[in-house]
Amino acid sequence: MKYIVSSVLLLPLLCITSSSLQVAVIGTTGNIGRTAIQQLSEANISTKCLLRHDLDSTSPSATIATSLAKLPNVQMIKGDISKPETLPALIEGCDAILCLQGPPKPNPIKSMLPFLSNENDTSHSRIVNYVGMQNVINAVKQYNPNMRIVRLTGKGEEPYSIFSILINMLGNLAKAWNYEGEQLLRTSGVKYSIIRPGLLKSSEEYNIPPKAKMIRDNGGNMKVTPVTYDQIADVCIQSLNHENCNQCTLTVMNVEEAEGVDDYSTLLEKVENDKKGRFPDSLLDQHKMGARIGFVATVAFLFGVLNTVKSVIGFLLGFI
Repeated sequence: MKYIVSSVLLLPLLCITSSSLQVAVIGTTGNIGRTAIQQLSEANISTKCLLRHDLDSTSPSATIATSLAKLPNVQMIKGDISKPETLPALIEGCDAILCLQGPPKPNPIKSMLPFLSNENDTSHSRIVNYVGMQNVINAVKQYNPNMRIVRLTGKGEEPYSIFSILINMLGNLAKAWNYEGEQLLRTSGVKYSIIRPGLLKSSEEYNIPPKAKMIRDNGGNMKVTPVTYDQIADVCIQSLNHENCNQCTLTVMNVEEAEGVDDYSTLLEKVENDKKGRFPDSLLDQHKMGARIGFVATVAFLFGVLNTVKSVIGFLLGFI
């Protein structure tokens, strides 16, 4: 299938009755996570949310979680994606799990210098995007093999693109580990849907043009555009209502006004499964090489600027 276009979801119209559907969420206090939880609650869908901190802690995420916990049909489960022993309680009785987690922004200097970055730190992209996903897959296989994993990621097949180089160089190889986490899903045998959004924005920051929503399956290329948190939460939840969205990778963007439509739900049923051979087994080495090239180019550029400044200063001093 090529382009698929659709529009705004009306959650109560899910053919799976809300009273029988239970969804788990990881990434509870992130922008997408909290949006998805609000939508699920409004649709009367029972939701179990993974939370690393106690609700009575002073962390900003605990404040957000306290507010979410007051919503109808929402339950907080203490745990951590890096601690596999905490995941069975989260997925028990659930039909699907939305893996919306992402690593916090690291110190860019430490990220550019790998010997300063600890890959075993629980906030490192390797743990959040890769090891954490392996923990989820293992828990699903052992305790709830029929549930669907919906994972929010990003395009990772172009390790030498400027976009990938910058994210990997400054973000602890976030692009690289995201792609490796995707491949864990594709080769695991579990039910999965991978969602790849454009540039994430709030509804206040970006107004969606009329009839502009579009999806491309099989991880297809699209022009990168802004998309809102509401849009991506919608797609993640809507995909649960379509069996054909199992074993698929969806790129979600907006197009020019009137070139798409306003409703995602009507055409998600036309999504096709990922094609064999479409996604390379691993691109970790290429992503790492791209980040090294970016680092060398950055250092060379800075030295060039410094030498230019020194030459200019020397030239000016010659007139004094």
